[in-house]
Amino acid sequence: MSSSSPTHPLDEAAFEDVFLQELDSWFSADIACCERCNEKFLKIWPTAYTADSEEFQRNQIQLDTFYDGSRIDAFYTREQFERLVQELDCPRCGEKLGYTLFPYELPFDVPVEFEDNIASIHALANETPFLLLKNEFARETLQTLEALSQSTNTTTVPSSLYRARGLEGLKEVSVGQFDFADPKYVGEGRYNHAGQSVLYLGDSKETCFHELRGVNCAVAEIAFDTDLKILDLATPYDSHQDQSDLLNALAFSSLLSTPQEEMGYKKPAYVFTRFVADCARSAGFDAIRYPSTRASAQAYNLVILNTDFSIGNRSRLVGLCLFDGQIAKTVEV
Repeated sequence: MSSSSPTHPLDEAAFEDVFLQELDSWFSADIACCERCNEKFLKIWPTAYTADSEEFQRNQIQLDTFYDGSRIDAFYTREQFERLVQELDCPRCGEKLGYTLFPYELPFDVPVEFEDNIASIHALANETPFLLLKNEFARETLQTLEALSQSTNTTTVPSSLYRARGLEGLKEVSVGQFDFADPKYVGEGRYNHAGQSVLYLGDSKETCFHELRGVNCAVAEIAFDTDLKILDLATPYDSHQDQSDLLNALAFSSLLSTPQEEMGYKKPAYVFTRFVADCARSAGFDAIRYPSTRASAQAYNLVILNTDFSIGNRSRLVGLCLFDGQIAKTVEV
């Protein structure tokens, strides 16, 4: 944003520069959405809505409040401000600014042309999903994950994780209900194809409950006895610092984090996530750690891609319980 100041306190030609300078001094924001485009922004970057203690939500500001709280009142009267602000265009969409602004800064550097790549990937996902590798960005993603696997060591899962099953339709609460499922019963998921068995785990019982859309469930507590090679999309700066901007962008964006609302067979929101899972599996990763799209901003899931980590092999059952979102009742194994 511009840092120039007006040549004279009442220089109306400099109003936009002063406005943007004050906005930047308040929020240090590289992105500012108006009422018209903030919804579109969040469709592209859904994780931004709850990230960093809901900073995006907390930063929305009415322009009259901005006038009262900033130094802009030293340069322009309220009458001038109210008149001149109506002529400002939204710095993101180019439409008239309106009366509410959503200043925000993504907590990483967005790769060049990333939003254009999102649009291209979404078009392929809806039209020709099996031709994803015709897209240059998809090819770059495959190459990045292959190289990343070479520099990623196996790591210990520091605590137990949890796997939940909805009680409705569950014939029994037993160990076998929480292990890798028979492929013939496996439907398409966020990080698996239909017929491809994986283990979806949450970092807590509450995360599992929310991932199941709040239904009463049985929850297994599972611990791992050997280290795993994990592709970390939840805290990539800690695990994959050299590629953290790309991985953060993927995890924050609609490519990986759009909540799946469609209940039918077609799930275009899962096309790129399943592509990333294929890349990770091919590159030698055992699992993918990724932010939950339904629980709190800090919650995460771990999907185990490698069936060698089945219960009783490289993982073990610690306990079983019934959980309604608040109360857990232990079930004897």
